[in-house]
Amino acid sequence: MKLITKKSIPIILGTMFLFLCIPFISQARYNGLLNKEISITVANRPLRMVLEKIDEDYQIGFIYNNQLPGLKNDVSLSASKLPLSNILDRLLLPNGLDYKVVSGQVAVIQFKKATDIPTATGSLSGTVTGLPDNMPLPYATVHFTGSDKYTLTDEQGKFYFPAVPAGPQTLLVSYMGYEPLEKKVDISPGRTAVLKIEMASTVSELEGVTITGIRRGEVKALNSMKNAENIKYVMSQEQIERFPDLTVSESLQRVPGVAVGYSYGIPRDIIIRGLSQDLSSMTLNGTRLPSTGAGGRDTDLNGILANSIESIEVIKTLTPDRDADGTGGAVNIITKSPAKDEKLFDAKLAGGYNGLVNKATYDAGLTFGERKEKTSYIIGASYARNWRGEDRVEKDYNTYTVNGEESTYLSNLDLDGYEIKRDNLAINGEFKYYPNDRSELYLRGSYNLYYEIQNRLERIFNIGEYTSADQVEDLRITQSGNWRDYHKNLLQASLGGKSYIGDMKLNYDLTLSLGKYDQPIYYSAAFERNGLSAGLNLQNPITPQFEFGEADPYDPGEFTTSRYINRHDKSLDRDGQLTLNINKPYQLGRHKGNVKFGGRGKLKYNDRSRNYFLHDLDEGNFVLSDYLSDYTKEDHYQGAYNMGRFPEAEAMEEYYNQHPELFSDNETYTRQNTDPDSFEGTEYLAAAYAMTELNIDQLQVITGIRYEKTGFDYQGNRVNFDDQGNYVSTSPASTDRTFDGWFPSINLRYAIGDRTNIRGAVTRSLSRPSYYDLVPWEEVETRRSRVKMGNPDLTQSTAVNYDILFEHYFKSVGILSGGVFLKNINDYIYESSYVQEGGTYDGYTVNQTVNGANAVARGFELAWQQQLTFLPGVWNGLGVYANYTYVNSEFEIPGAQSTRTVKLPEMRPHVGNVSISYEKFGFSGRLSMYFYGTFNAELAENPENDLQEKGRKQLDFSASQQLTERLSLFIGVNNLTNEPISDIYRDGRPQNDAVYGRWGQVGLRFKTY
Repeated sequence: MKLITKKSIPIILGTMFLFLCIPFISQARYNGLLNKEISITVANRPLRMVLEKIDEDYQIGFIYNNQLPGLKNDVSLSASKLPLSNILDRLLLPNGLDYKVVSGQVAVIQFKKATDIPTATGSLSGTVTGLPDNMPLPYATVHFTGSDKYTLTDEQGKFYFPAVPAGPQTLLVSYMGYEPLEKKVDISPGRTAVLKIEMASTVSELEGVTITGIRRGEVKALNSMKNAENIKYVMSQEQIERFPDLTVSESLQRVPGVAVGYSYGIPRDIIIRGLSQDLSSMTLNGTRLPSTGAGGRDTDLNGILANSIESIEVIKTLTPDRDADGTGGAVNIITKSPAKDEKLFDAKLAGGYNGLVNKATYDAGLTFGERKEKTSYIIGASYARNWRGEDRVEKDYNTYTVNGEESTYLSNLDLDGYEIKRDNLAINGEFKYYPNDRSELYLRGSYNLYYEIQNRLERIFNIGEYTSADQVEDLRITQSGNWRDYHKNLLQASLGGKSYIGDMKLNYDLTLSLGKYDQPIYYSAAFERNGLSAGLNLQNPITPQFEFGEADPYDPGEFTTSRYINRHDKSLDRDGQLTLNINKPYQLGRHKGNVKFGGRGKLKYNDRSRNYFLHDLDEGNFVLSDYLSDYTKEDHYQGAYNMGRFPEAEAMEEYYNQHPELFSDNETYTRQNTDPDSFEGTEYLAAAYAMTELNIDQLQVITGIRYEKTGFDYQGNRVNFDDQGNYVSTSPASTDRTFDGWFPSINLRYAIGDRTNIRGAVTRSLSRPSYYDLVPWEEVETRRSRVKMGNPDLTQSTAVNYDILFEHYFKSVGILSGGVFLKNINDYIYESSYVQEGGTYDGYTVNQTVNGANAVARGFELAWQQQLTFLPGVWNGLGVYANYTYVNSEFEIPGAQSTRTVKLPEMRPHVGNVSISYEKFGFSGRLSMYFYGTFNAELAENPENDLQEKGRKQLDFSASQQLTERLSLFIGVNNLTNEPISDIYRDGRPQNDAVYGRWGQVGLRFKTY
């Protein structure tokens, strides 16, 4: 019997949400009663009669015993529009009475003096800010001297102690980059003392160096890391701004342990500790982002502009209160929120240029918000228009017989030129209501539009025969034009909050998300010319040259075609998630701890509709000279080729729309490229956890367990073709399955000193198969004895992860850290090709994603990040930002002859950053290099055909200068050395080489914070 089904999920989520509202509603009623405004004037009247008058005028509902001493005392009071709590304090306390709210009424009780209580206690709340501008300091350590009682300030710099012994107390407050501060406070029994603590910077006395800008953001991020319950890296918005990075994907390449995979020269795929993005998770404010891919779970973070967010966390060890799907790690993007009493205004305007495509770019953003006593809001919008380009030279090889000897020669040369226009729009908003200092309710939304349109021009040389090593015949040239676009949009809306029942803290959140991948435009036309001969010059194997005897081998009048392709591909990923976290402190002897438990429920709907069409002319041919575009590029790939005379695919689309009767559709092409890839289905997630934090002197222990159950049903298609390759039939197929697991973890932190930690962790995590891989689709090609299929029997991959990290935080702002990690992955998911034995497809080659043997990834990380403020004179503005990660891995896959052990695809064995910065007198500049080593991009049956991407170094420059206190001028230039991206086969043959030029921007920024 299933305890949780798909149909029950909405009911469970709704019930949980109603339950979560109860504490907040109760708290709101409590606060509303005590905050009710009262006006009263009385002179020398019995207290009991005064209470009766207030009750009569304002319907308060007092409860008391008439025999209470003090009710007969005469009182006098004159007050206008004061909160009820203030009125009661002035009436009751001088007469030995007190009050409390019970079931919506005010109970008058006898005041208990400290001598009546064995251990009288009060409470303490406060805010820690930094001078000179009194900005809140999050994650500051607030400690009672002479005891083990301590806490950390929250994001707003606030702290709260629920049960503090009455009497004089001394607080010690510490924060990296600021002088430690002692503060005395008197705690009254049954009352809450309120403190405002202002801290002075340790480096403000250095000429030209202050805790503002990058320093403030860096200090906040480092304090968050230092006091975190797990191993993570935090990159603040100010730090992001100091690199010339436009999107979150670009910013992540600067983080220790993170590598990026490129798309047209721009970082896209996030590889954490050598593991591909499929083995990591991407979240926004702690909630998993939906997919923006075609059938996968990946989210393209190029769709989120870096200047639209507050910070980025890269979480490397999981705790039970986080989703378990993060074997590589988790990226958490945090949106902006104003601090208390803060008015926030941030405006940006920039223009730039891309040198490869010779196009102008621009970037603009505006964010404003304010935090008042009871409410706060923030609204932001950013827009960027960017042009990117790619000049690519791609080579393929085959076996030819030349002079009686068989050998491997170049078979295809593919020259690609791309012009890519990218539009990004980010709109973010948040509204918060604060019933009191410890509670809040929020409504926030985020919309990120990412639109890209590509004009791809392609020239392909296909070699038929070699008459000698440098002469070819039966050469075909294809001139191709292709317009295509992509929408990769993200929409997320959240309603939630936090509240307290006594000292028990509740966090609750309901989030609705939509991820969209849409390609409405795809026009493709390819014109061919056959039967050519040429000499082949391989003096430079990266850029082979054909030497023709014909006067004009690219004469457009000689290129023809009889077909035209268009298509539409769309995926939607929609889900609703409800999260509950409950945290309650406890004391174990003299040791402080917290117990935390909660869960998450998620219901997801995912579908993909793919429609491909091949239109054949019934009679005659198209001639390229009638459909020429105006694209020319005389210096393709740094001047190696002169490119031009390409078809204008959009003109072919117009002709087809005007004359559809002249065409016939190729049903086999349509069904083969449409039906196997189209699907729909639902998933649900039910998760629950329990964990505890215990602080034993210098040791902090975070341990617990999480349970996750995933259920899914998907509907796909089985498509059959006959022994001639023609389409036969399509039939529906469906699946309905679940998988689950327990995920324990322990995170340890031992504080050697105030600024030095040793951390250790053992965690268990998972990675789910992609949506499309779980769909029961099949593409059966009888002619080729080949089957491509999904695999609904896939299960989640799990891993046990081990981490040890040493970290030391510098007083002068910075960190030096080093650590090792090991990941043992079970049921690793990979693409397999095998020959079926027995069953329906006996003897067929089957291409399918499967669970494989175990995989292992191990390595170490080093990081040094420091502002060198201890140096003399002008040198104290220098800073260093450097990190290096080494990863090694092992994985067994079937080979052509036998099983072989390989390194995981996409795993960069070496990756790191080196950045030298200078910041002084309002100037901030840095020269940065991101690098990685050669790695496996694709694995083949034969090792010599494994495709590897060569190691690469990219050099970037960025700088800013404050013009006024709030206005600054900035500049950024990317890829200063025009570094190519190159792929080679394992035996050294060049396969793919691409360059992307240089690009940059200059602009102005106005900020009030």
